Amino acid sequence: MSPTTAPEIFQQLADGLSRVNKGGFFHHLAQILANLLNVDHTLVASIDRTGTATPLAMWSQGEFVDADPYALQETPCEQVKEHACFYIASQAQACFPNDARLSSLSVESYLGVPMTDAAGRCQGIIVLMHSRPLALPQYANEVMRIIASLAGIELSRQLVGRQADQRMASKQRELRLLSRGNDARFHARDEASLLQSACRVAVEVGGYTAAWVHQVLPGAGANPDGALHACADIEGDVLGWLSPKQLLIAGYSRDIICQALTRQAPVVLIPQSTPAASGLDTTLLALEVCALIALPLIYRGQSLGVITLYQSDDAPITSAEVRLLSELADDIAFGIDSLRHRKAEQRIQHAVAQVATAVSAQHGHAFLTQLTDHMANALAAEVGFIATLDEQNPNVANVLALYVNGVRQTAFSYHLEGVPCQDVLTQRECIVHEGAGIRLPIESNGALEWVNAYVGRRLDDAKGQPIGIIGVMFKAPLFDTQIVTTVLQIFAARAASELGRQRDEARIRQLAFRDAGTQLPNRTDFMQYLDECVSDGSNVPFALLLLDLNHFKEINDTAGHDIGDLVLKEVAQRFRRVLPQEDYLARLGGDEFVVICRGTGDEIGAMQTADTLCVSLNKPIVIEQHSSELSVSVGISLYPAHGQTAQSLLKHADIAMYQAKRQKLTTRTFEHWMGQAVAQQLHIAKRLAIAIADTSLYLHFQPQVDMRSGQLIGAEALCRWCDEELGEVPPGQFIAIAEERGMISALGNCVIDQACRQLADWQRQGLQLNGQLAINIAADQFEDDDLIATLLASCHEHAVSPNALSLEITESGIMTHPDDAIAITEVLKSHGMGLSIDDFGTGYSSLAYLKRFSADKIKIDISFVRDMLTSDNDRVIVATIIAMANTLGLQTIAEGIECKAQSDALLMMGCTQAQGYYYDRPLAAEKFAQRWLA
Repeated sequence: MSPTTAPEIFQQLADGLSRVNKGGFFHHLAQILANLLNVDHTLVASIDRTGTATPLAMWSQGEFVDADPYALQETPCEQVKEHACFYIASQAQACFPNDARLSSLSVESYLGVPMTDAAGRCQGIIVLMHSRPLALPQYANEVMRIIASLAGIELSRQLVGRQADQRMASKQRELRLLSRGNDARFHARDEASLLQSACRVAVEVGGYTAAWVHQVLPGAGANPDGALHACADIEGDVLGWLSPKQLLIAGYSRDIICQALTRQAPVVLIPQSTPAASGLDTTLLALEVCALIALPLIYRGQSLGVITLYQSDDAPITSAEVRLLSELADDIAFGIDSLRHRKAEQRIQHAVAQVATAVSAQHGHAFLTQLTDHMANALAAEVGFIATLDEQNPNVANVLALYVNGVRQTAFSYHLEGVPCQDVLTQRECIVHEGAGIRLPIESNGALEWVNAYVGRRLDDAKGQPIGIIGVMFKAPLFDTQIVTTVLQIFAARAASELGRQRDEARIRQLAFRDAGTQLPNRTDFMQYLDECVSDGSNVPFALLLLDLNHFKEINDTAGHDIGDLVLKEVAQRFRRVLPQEDYLARLGGDEFVVICRGTGDEIGAMQTADTLCVSLNKPIVIEQHSSELSVSVGISLYPAHGQTAQSLLKHADIAMYQAKRQKLTTRTFEHWMGQAVAQQLHIAKRLAIAIADTSLYLHFQPQVDMRSGQLIGAEALCRWCDEELGEVPPGQFIAIAEERGMISALGNCVIDQACRQLADWQRQGLQLNGQLAINIAADQFEDDDLIATLLASCHEHAVSPNALSLEITESGIMTHPDDAIAITEVLKSHGMGLSIDDFGTGYSSLAYLKRFSADKIKIDISFVRDMLTSDNDRVIVATIIAMANTLGLQTIAEGIECKAQSDALLMMGCTQAQGYYYDRPLAAEKFAQRWLA
């Protein structure tokens, strides 16, 4: 008899369940409930989130039966989930006509209670079903709810345990998968072995039916190549081989592979079996594909490929599974990138080695040629080239080195417009992945039409300015350009360095052998060329012409050195235009030029060339509104007549040119006596320099008198030199040498010092010079900034008053630098010194400057006085000078008076002061003092 009270029910239930292990808990619970409550059927089922009930145990008509999962919708169990207890006393089938289970079991009455977990969530149901109206004992509903609660706790415990086991298994699988994946990445020798190992891991450890990899070519976007780069298949005899069925599946997976690349995220396809399923879903299901997964291999934002997996069982693909597979894909992508990076480093190291050791040529064109060859080899390129930009036309490039398929080609020039090299110049680097052949220069005559890929880089100098282009070309399309551009950059740096070195060398050669102003060969180049001419052993006569521009210094002084440089450039161009092409023209420096006439060996031909050069300067040279009239003095020496060495020929031409200047001639050819004269002049100059340094020069003094009374009014200090080797040297000779050799200022300073010394000596003797002692000042002394200081310092040193001195300045000396002369003489006048214009009438004076010049006297030149009694012209000149001086308030003094008639004539014209042999010769200081200062 069935128990009727709750305690009895619980007692029997507890006794029954106490003998049951936990593994059969729900089966015994179903059996015990059926027996205790005397019902036909008992069901214990779990409920998932989708609303599906999965039977855990079912007792029916005295035995356990297997029951399939069923949907809760439109069944009484759906109501149980929503209520604490759901009870139908009768006509259960009529209440739920769509529940086939109720009909098959002939259920009339129904009682169901939910099984809840500790949080009150429904985990399952306990159902009692009977074929007749159900008569339940008292407290049955409450007992059922309590039992359901206990059963819910047990169900929760079992669910948690299963989930823990699943998580444990999943973690172990995850660790195995990642561990094997890392091992594969670590031990992979190349990309192929890495990808194959990854596919094996997915099949062997991950449990997938098959796995395969498509790679993505650089620049191909979301389009993988058609070839399988690695695969693994559990149906194959060996891993790495796909069965025909798997190959079909791989073909149908292309769409989701492209989706994965486009999204850069995993794509999971679960084929649907619904009527609305696509043709692809139907096909995949027919091929037993339950899930298809495409995982992009991405590293640093770059798509490297896709690994695709599929499984033939219906195990769910969870988000955790997808994350695990994504992590595996990331490891594979990292491995691919590492292998590529390692490969790139090896290629770069190889390229550096090629640059550093493979090129045997030290420098020059041979170096660039070998560098081009090794560059093409290092990059496995069919074409390698180096080109420089044309200096005259920047739109043209000149090929220096070109290799095609390892064979050196003939260099050529090409226009840059429209070709990839033009892009290189503007963008520093140009990459054409495919179809470059149609853009290559037409100057290649179609020889490179087969080229597909082009990579070029600009060559810059040290200032960052483009000087050339370096590049490689490939027959096949090129998409992976990272290694190519990196290696090309290494070769470009070396090529640019060599081109820069060559340009620097050319500039150094230009500076060493070219004149910067005229771009003519300079002295160094000329001497080398002249040495070659005299040492070639042919003894072919030639002429050497040395040209010196007359009075060029005046252009620099008046118009400035910038204008002077432009004048020299124009002179060089005129010379070059009139000379034959085979004649050699150079600038030695300053205003000196030189010509070597290889086709002229005699004096007549040389003189004709010299005349042509002189005529080329007849037309004035106009530079920036400055007009310059130039003439030239030419010295000629002939080989081998005038010398058989470069030095002797140049020296003799220089001597001839010097003679031309002295004799006021345009051209002179060397004669041997000229060399002796020059040698003598040089020897005198050396002795004069010693005399000035040793202060062995001395002074004579010539009196200046008043012709009316014969009284002394002053004296002129005249320099004299008696050399122990040369004897007495005439003043006209050594003063001219001093002027030519730049010693006149030193000579003048020596005269100033000795004059002041002598005045001081006379003062110590108690002798007084009536008037002033005149000292001659040369034009070059006015260019000496220390002239004023020298005069005043000498006066101070010897305690001589400045008003005891008078300065005689030649008319030409004044006009060389009139403004400077005026400024200097004004200062000296302010200190009391007298000023006389010497040799008046022999030069050209501006009356405007003469009026500004603070002179006291005008000295009539001896050349006019000498012939004034016999020459009407000279007499008129002398009279005019005297009249002009009187008008300007200046005194006149005539030099060179040799007779009384000259003195009388001058007095009649109004000149009262004189100097000359008629009164006395220049005397030594002692004799002058005895005769004129006593």
